[in-house]
Amino acid sequence: MLAERPMHGAGVWAALRPYLSARLASVLDSAPEQIWVQATEVRLRAGRDARVVLIGREEWSKGPVITPEDLRECLEHLTQHSLYAWEDEIGQGFLTIPGGHRVGVAGRWATASGGRLAVRDVSGLNYRVARSVEGAAQGLAPWLRDGGELMPTLLVGTPGSGKTTLLRDLARAASDALYGLRAHQVAVIDERSEIAACRAGMPGRDVGQRTDVLDGCPKVLGLRMALRSLGPEVLVTDELGGEEDALAALDAARSGVRLLATAHAADLGEIRRRPSMRRLIEERVFRRLVLLSPGARPGIVLRIEDETGRELRGAAR
Repeated sequence: MLAERPMHGAGVWAALRPYLSARLASVLDSAPEQIWVQATEVRLRAGRDARVVLIGREEWSKGPVITPEDLRECLEHLTQHSLYAWEDEIGQGFLTIPGGHRVGVAGRWATASGGRLAVRDVSGLNYRVARSVEGAAQGLAPWLRDGGELMPTLLVGTPGSGKTTLLRDLARAASDALYGLRAHQVAVIDERSEIAACRAGMPGRDVGQRTDVLDGCPKVLGLRMALRSLGPEVLVTDELGGEEDALAALDAARSGVRLLATAHAADLGEIRRRPSMRRLIEERVFRRLVLLSPGARPGIVLRIEDETGRELRGAAR
């Protein structure tokens, strides 16, 4: 189980506050520091109170009612008063702010020039708090190493299960020779700026001293670029999905690089039923599959399997 170390509450609020409207920032200033220590999300919906979702899924709420004007002002701050310049990122449904915090956007969408999606009327914003927990993967690492080598591993779970937190700490461990691993040359393909949380090209999270980061780079392109130019032994990326992702991952594995990645699914059977992912498992691109709990606390390992489906460790007791 990932031992969640509380973040300093003032630091969490200080990171989020500049990206809210003046009125909502003033409202949320009244939240006790312990709320920010435990905060996982700040949910803002037009016509509703502001809500802070805590570890364990409890909520703290505060009025007055949020207006469309509040949300428009929030978006102005999030895009540095240049909505057009951020249309590509918003078209993916979210923005990433310093610290790796992701802001999901809900509302009315329309097709803009070039076939891109653009938001026209914002009805809700969800600020997801990114948490870096050093030591998160220490208990998991013995199941993922062969001697000092990191085995290619896929972390599987639903949103909020701790996949990215574990991924980040495993990347750091492989880079810095922690948890019984030798030192590896690591490349992180950070398409959504959530793993390393780069700002002006510099990682805001510790991903290791032997790690190169391709920030904001499309996953498929980044995997191939890193192979050609950075000489990695371990490639790290988040949220493998369709056939194109799978082919790029297969190319990397055939080049002798170990892949460390995450995928969204409720169980390992679901992963094995997807044609693209099944091929990766059959080709031994991944030799370890780790299922995380969808429960209230992130980082609980339910099951570890090898590429044949043999259980190595069952649900934690």
